[in-house]
Amino acid sequence: VGYMSIDGDVVCMYCVQDAAREESREVVCALKLMGIETVMLTGDNQHSALAIAREVGLADEDIHSQLLPKEKLDIIAELKFTKNTKNSPSSYCRGNENGFVLMVGDGVNDAPALVIADIGVAMGAGAALAMEMSDVTLMDSNLKKLLYCVQIGQKTNRVIIENLTFSFAAKAIVMGFTFAGKASLWAAIASDVGAMLVVTLNGMKLLPSKEKRNDLVGYEFEKNKGVLS
Repeated sequence: VGYMSIDGDVVCMYCVQDAAREESREVVCALKLMGIETVMLTGDNQHSALAIAREVGLADEDIHSQLLPKEKLDIIAELKFTKNTKNSPSSYCRGNENGFVLMVGDGVNDAPALVIADIGVAMGAGAALAMEMSDVTLMDSNLKKLLYCVQIGQKTNRVIIENLTFSFAAKAIVMGFTFAGKASLWAAIASDVGAMLVVTLNGMKLLPSKEKRNDLVGYEFEKNKGVLS
């Protein structure tokens, strides 16, 4: 809140508040649907923090306001080593099963917490110190890229399990036929090459589509502005 005066007399009062990014609510809802607990750590006062939290879809109990860098660090440390700690970002997401903590921040005050978190993510438009201390740096402040990182990580785990399962199953089948005397050397070579091709093609599912890439770089936004032809 600020005031303006003329010759010592107050003539007006104004209020300034940080605006939440347009995609914030969508990303928070998506994280909740994925079973990821999302809360907010902020140095702002409680009134401002609650206003932003309600705008993006966070519950009041998921907000920690008026925090110093040391207090953010302590909360992240507690979450890392206490699986059952529920309350407690600038934002973080905690996996429900193993208690992994992903901290997202963009300021100098977030740097200590980014270091101690299991995964620290810095926003590309933030402070250089935050980017230096983080494990991952998003090239801009588009929060959809954070959601994409989480999704691609989950997909990668699934593809790895699928490829390992298929490879071991193929090897086991060939070994069974070999011990039974019904498989030749060429059959073993063909199965090995075939399994390699299958797992490679299966891994290519992780490549983003053209539409997804365009969305991540804000293609439509730039096109509407006439920047791209």
